[in-house]
Amino acid sequence: MRLPLLLFFPVILAAQNAPPLPPPSGFRVMIVPDMEGMGSVVDVHEVIAGTEGEQYRTLTSDDYWNRFRGLLTKEVNAVIAGARTAGAGSFVVNEGHGGNLFANILPWDLDTAAILVRGFPKPLIMVTGIDSTVGTLIFPGAHASAGMPGILSHNFAFDAFTVNGTKLNEVGINALIGSEFGVAVSMVSGDDVLIRETREILGNDFVGITTKYAVGRMAAITFSPAKVRRMLEDSASVAVRRAMRGAFKPYRLAKPYRVEFMLRRSYPDMVVQGVDSLHWQGLEKTGDRSYRLVTQDARQMGYLLDAIERVVLH
Repeated sequence: MRLPLLLFFPVILAAQNAPPLPPPSGFRVMIVPDMEGMGSVVDVHEVIAGTEGEQYRTLTSDDYWNRFRGLLTKEVNAVIAGARTAGAGSFVVNEGHGGNLFANILPWDLDTAAILVRGFPKPLIMVTGIDSTVGTLIFPGAHASAGMPGILSHNFAFDAFTVNGTKLNEVGINALIGSEFGVAVSMVSGDDVLIRETREILGNDFVGITTKYAVGRMAAITFSPAKVRRMLEDSASVAVRRAMRGAFKPYRLAKPYRVEFMLRRSYPDMVVQGVDSLHWQGLEKTGDRSYRLVTQDARQMGYLLDAIERVVLH
């Protein structure tokens, strides 16, 4: 039974207080994997489980998503292996891919040293659980933002998203949230479009791994999965060594943050009505599908993104 969207608003507020992570045993790495930027992925069928809503049920099959979630788990394990070689001792993996409602990694195959954050909803979505015990952020399998010519490019629920006039992709948004805790991004992997776009946002101050070269939104020149895993492991070792030396700086923008976004044009009107019904404090509607939020804390931006995702995936 579909409940009125207004009923979810009190739950959204209560969910903002996530429990703290257990104390780390050594340098802590938070790994936020997505699927679109993985090695070999080129098609929506490979990253959708079919459980995300009625409109997604025809976009998958066992021959696609089930196989690629196994590859996703192996890529995350490769990052952990590289980080461990560099001296890291604590690993938090927060599922960043919305397919299967943020539950794609195979827990029984994940490195046993990792704490896994999975499922939906979760208050800061891709960086839920982040705190000052995290030493660095790593984003494997990331993708370019909406309108970019990268593989399966998009940006949460938006056709456009800026902070203080700066266009941010999903890595940039979460890097800004991470800065509230003094945490910097040390490594990002994805297609060549994603790496170029992220360098425009964060600068050159991260280790970038190109997993494939986009030749269209659903076609790419790819490397073998085994080669991609070697690249991820080697690069994670380099990135974490540098992070432990304090070589990376948190991504900063001037406060207050002026957040402006436009919901996807492909969404039905009921999604717009659902976002309007949130009555989010400080959220101003500036057009048919455009909004503005001014805040001193990037976490408030993250909480709002979670609320919007609930409307979209409800």
